[in-house]
Order: sequence, then C-alpha cells, then structure tokens
Amino acid sequence: MRAALLLLHRWMGGLIGLGLAVLGLSGALLLWKPWWVNVAQTPRAPSEAETLAIIAAGEQLGAGYVTLPSAEFGVAQAGLPEGGGAYLAHDGTVLARWGSTWDRPETWLFDLHHHLLAGETGELVAGWLGIAAALFCITGVILWWPTRRTFQWRALPARMTRPAIIRHHRDIGAVLSLPILLAAITGALMVLRPLGQAVLSPLSPAGAVAAWQAKPPADQSNTAADWPALLAAARTRFPDGTARMIVWPKAAGEAVTIRLRRPSEWHPNGRTTLTLAGDGTILLARDALAAPLAVRAGNALYPLHSARMADSALALPLRIVMTLAGIGLSLLGSLAVVTFWKGRTAPRIAAIRSETPQAG
Repeated sequence: MRAALLLLHRWMGGLIGLGLAVLGLSGALLLWKPWWVNVAQTPRAPSEAETLAIIAAGEQLGAGYVTLPSAEFGVAQAGLPEGGGAYLAHDGTVLARWGSTWDRPETWLFDLHHHLLAGETGELVAGWLGIAAALFCITGVILWWPTRRTFQWRALPARMTRPAIIRHHRDIGAVLSLPILLAAITGALMVLRPLGQAVLSPLSPAGAVAAWQAKPPADQSNTAADWPALLAAARTRFPDGTARMIVWPKAAGEAVTIRLRRPSEWHPNGRTTLTLAGDGTILLARDALAAPLAVRAGNALYPLHSARMADSALALPLRIVMTLAGIGLSLLGSLAVVTFWKGRTAPRIAAIRSETPQAG
C-alpha cells in the first residue's frame, strides 16, 4: 500500500509540479499587492463627496464596477471592458489606465494565478490543481510519518543532489502541509463552484440558500441614477456599513448594486449588497451577517485564501503563513519535477553510455 501511494505521489508531482509552483509563487506575490503596486496614495476610505467623485469618474470611463479605496489599498479600481481598468485617486483623478491584463504586472499576475492565462479553461485547471495540492498534503504526511524521527528543518536543500532534495521535500512538506491544505481547499472550492456547493450545502436547507440567491427584481423606474439618493439609501438601510463597491447595470432593466462591508464581516469588500432603482428605492437587500450558514461559509473562503480578513488581528499572521505556504508550494512543486525526471532519465543516460563503444 505504501509503495503504491509513493508511486502515485511521485508521478503526480512529476507531471503537475510546475503548475503548482506557478500557483504558489503567483499567490504569494498577490498577497502583498498593496505594498508593491506603483500607485502611491494615502490608504484611507473616501468621504461621501469623494465617493461621488469616484463614481462620476467611473461613469465617464464607462466602468462596469468600481472598488472604492480602503485603509489597505488607497486607490479606487475601475473595471473597464475587455480586461481593461484604471486606478482612481480619491478626487476621481485617473492615476493609471490599462487596456488589457497584459499592460500591468499585477493584472497579469492576477490572471496567471486565477486563470493560468487561459480563460475559463485555465480557471478550471487551477481549481483541479488545488484539489491535487490537497491530495499531495494528505499523502505526503502519510508517507512522511514513518520517517519523522529523521526530520530536519531546512529552508533549502543541504545540497542540490537528488537524495538531499527528496529529504528536504519530505520535511518541508510536512511543516507546510496545513497552510498549503488551507490555501488549496479554499481556492478549489471557490473555483469549482459545483464542488463548493456540494461541500457546503449540508450546512443549510436548500430552500434557504435558493431564496438568498434569488435574482433581484428589475428596475422598472427607468430613472437615471441619483447617486446622493442611492448612497443615502444605503446608509439608512445599513448605518454601520461601509460602501466598498459600486456595480453599474449590465443591461437595460437591471438595477444598480452597492456592496457594503459591515464591521463583523471578514471579506475586505463585504458581501452585504443592496440592489436599488435609480431614484434610491431599495429593490433587494442582502445582509451578509444574516445569510444562511452555507452562504456565510462560502463568503469566508476568499478572506481565508487571500489572507485579507478586514479589521482582524489575524490578518497579518495569516498573510505571513500563507506567504510561506505559497513559496513552499512553489519550491516543492518545482523541485519535485526536477527530481522526478532526473531520476527517470539518469539510468537511461547511464545505460546508453555503457552500451556505447569506447574509443581506443
């Protein structure tokens, strides 16, 4: 049994290790995006007047949505058609604009991590790589357990030889198994939505989840958006909520959506939403704190995966732990490929050399 498990573990690592390395390294870099993106602004939430200025700038740019500045990331980000976007200052000034995901390193890195630069197909592949990473953690700990007495903590292999790399892989994998497992499972459940629903659905009655996810009514007023009235309605409905995202209608008849974060929510952009007619009439209100347990569990996946737990003392420690997990997964995946294929090709090369007639 152990021999079969070891064989499966090695073959899987040799075949998909580089994919896991890409996900791990890109994820570790994205965890610290607010600190290395070159848009220097004071990180703070905007006032209502500044929010209106940002909304006006977003409308002028033709944005589909805009994420407002926060204490973590001090600029607004507008989503433009065809993968474009823009960073906006608190007064609505355009600080940077791009036409595709390839124009800025952070947007390219985001696409690499979420879609492997291959759209929806790449997203599905990334999700299944997350499942594979979780299986690696489980099988790796099972294989490591009989050798636990020989454990040695090393950030890097003692030597770049195959035995030293394998020993390092075994020990560092055991140390980082839980953080990698957390990153892998949360990422996979977000991307593979049917799987996520199947795993979380037992937490709440199906009817309650379906009612929560019901499509909001259409805006029959055909009234242009009165943004002061819309923001006032949001403030009245959720006095303790902070507006985080403005989502414009995608088609005629659809309503404006304002996403808010209430103080007890982990999600940095909140999952409390208001759907409003142009005149400020509330068509549908979803309070994330009153959502069914299955929905609340699903809402917790992103903050845990990205280590972005708003106003939580756990945010920084979790970010450090997840960074180590990402770097560790990158190291484990890349070195697994090297040792696997080196181990398979070395005997063949030796056999070819032994069969080759020597000159002289």
